[in-house]
Amino acid sequence: MKYILTIIAVLVACGNDVYISKTFETEETETGLSVDTTKQAETAETNEVTDTNEQIEDLSNTVGYVEMGLMQASCPYCMGLQQEINTIAKARFHQSTTSDHTGWLPLIDGCREYYESSVNSPNVDMGQSASLLNTFGDNIPLNKSYDETGIIYENSYIQEASFRRNTSHNLNIAGKTADNVLETLRGFDYIEPYQMLYVDPSYAFQAPINKNTNNTFSWGPSGDVNNFFTIHVSVYSYDGSMYYGTVICKSEDTGYMIIPGSYFQQYQSGSLVSIHLMRHRVDKQVFESFNGTIESYSWWEVIGTGYIQ
Repeated sequence: MKYILTIIAVLVACGNDVYISKTFETEETETGLSVDTTKQAETAETNEVTDTNEQIEDLSNTVGYVEMGLMQASCPYCMGLQQEINTIAKARFHQSTTSDHTGWLPLIDGCREYYESSVNSPNVDMGQSASLLNTFGDNIPLNKSYDETGIIYENSYIQEASFRRNTSHNLNIAGKTADNVLETLRGFDYIEPYQMLYVDPSYAFQAPINKNTNNTFSWGPSGDVNNFFTIHVSVYSYDGSMYYGTVICKSEDTGYMIIPGSYFQQYQSGSLVSIHLMRHRVDKQVFESFNGTIESYSWWEVIGTGYIQ
């Protein structure tokens, strides 16, 4: 099963209208020639509008990304993890871009094959440290680190007591503050089918994923209109040594999802699967002090096990 961990890691303005009325007069120059200032004024106004449009466009581009999530593995050993609860908080700043950090998520409801997506803009060094401060007063430090994109700021182990549900967070970095940049999510009271949540490795991988009939999943609580939901089913060989592919399905957070068995007909019966139920919230806000938009991503994930039937 040790190869499963590698794959899991990969998965893991408003304003007022202004009207200016002017009366343009003819000026006399020292040479005695008449100069019409109307054209000059129109040109100046055009330049002013152009400059304003450029500023708006620049601020709409993404310059930063903040992420905070919690993952709960029903069988940590099966996933090659050391513990059941795993948390992460992360911030990344980079040159202005129109790309989305969450481009890997489906844009519409339904299922498709999973693919990765990344933002390739060069990262920007924002100093030695950063922090997230929630409304309860918990200060979560983000330490300067490096990944494949360059300099980032992260905390890969947050005390569960400090991981507040449904709570707004401010980002403090480089002497600047992005207020209410991110809001965390709540977890689950129940998930079905219950077989996917077996914790003992000897009983794990018992939830069937049917190839010829629909597969129904349910969860609660649900119904938050600010969230959406995905289920990822990743398929491996019978012994977990080979990764075959992932089906990712999206819906509103309604409390249930049906995944057609036709998405799994290409896989051999008996293949092992990891089943990822995830609640998501994505937001974008303009922060003038950061000269652009910061994208935030909150998630809560439960990983279960099963097999192709």
